[in-house]
Amino acid sequence: MVDSDKQHRFEEAFARGQQGDISNYEAWLQDQDIRPDRVTEGFVSQYFREQPENAPNHDAQLEEIAEFLGFFSRREGPHHIPIVGVTGIGKTQLLATIQHMLDQLETGLPSREYSAAQFKEDTEESEPYWDGVLAELSDLEKAIILLDDCEEDKRIEHSLGTISSRIADVFVVTTWTPERWNMVKDEINDTLTVSQVVELSPLDESTTIAALDATMQAFSTAPIEVSTDLYQRIYEYSSGIPGLFHQLLRETLKETFLNDLELGDVGAVDAAARTLHLDGAAERIYELSEKQVLILKHVLLARHPQGRRPSELVELLDRDKSTISYHLQNLFDDSLLEKEKSGRSVFYRVAAPVKPLVQRRIAQEGEFHA
Repeated sequence: MVDSDKQHRFEEAFARGQQGDISNYEAWLQDQDIRPDRVTEGFVSQYFREQPENAPNHDAQLEEIAEFLGFFSRREGPHHIPIVGVTGIGKTQLLATIQHMLDQLETGLPSREYSAAQFKEDTEESEPYWDGVLAELSDLEKAIILLDDCEEDKRIEHSLGTISSRIADVFVVTTWTPERWNMVKDEINDTLTVSQVVELSPLDESTTIAALDATMQAFSTAPIEVSTDLYQRIYEYSSGIPGLFHQLLRETLKETFLNDLELGDVGAVDAAARTLHLDGAAERIYELSEKQVLILKHVLLARHPQGRRPSELVELLDRDKSTISYHLQNLFDDSLLEKEKSGRSVFYRVAAPVKPLVQRRIAQEGEFHA
């Protein structure tokens, strides 16, 4: 026999669900005319890749590259344009936009887009990805190569040298984080002469607001209005870095639900910033000492995906273990580093949300020795 009180509570809960009164984030999003499956990093990336006219592109830099491409179309190569910018600034999106624009222009020039991070990986057929790239390039006499994630390729000089040897008449556009580019630029220039370095800066407030509104409309199933104040607050925390302001927007929606706020309440942005440890991050990063900046730079330059071990930093910086441990702990306490234990080792890496802000701080230091 079913307990009558339990049955009654079940029926009441069922009725609340019918009326949309449910403590569920996905259901709440649907009530706001927002599709839950779209509020993801993957959807945002794919959406703007497919609709680059709506993407927060760097138009001046796009035109600069277009001029070089037009020059190349009538003359012989090789040419090389590195695109340099912090994580999340829009380098990958810019490459996708270049590819889209070339397709629309119908130049007759073959173009290929690759990720250098995959050069050491195997395909589904268990064949090296790099071998497939070389086979594809062997049929080309003149081509445009768009090469993303160059800092992820441990033998990038060899990769670029091989590409330029396979296609003498080639225009290569590469992407780099600033700390990695500053470390290898001389060697890269010796391998494939640089025609022009294109640096990507954060977007201004009006462009950021337009990009955030376009994203919200892409999330929703009907036109949706959000106060400009909310977008402005997101801009303040993100410094106009697309990857960061899109992450803040998604986290803001979640905090709006969790704190039972109205859609558009700027308090949700502040809550999201606290969750991502972005509140006060700009000040904490600005106040870093030279030694702390140097430690962060070495952590960013780590080849191991988990980051750096303290023992590596002791050797690299020629400092005693206690000094390194002291700085690492302070940086961890300030939410600038995160750590992961693997066996007996502890690895430190720059916390993902603040990574582009840390990269900007390091870039401001100029070319000091690692």
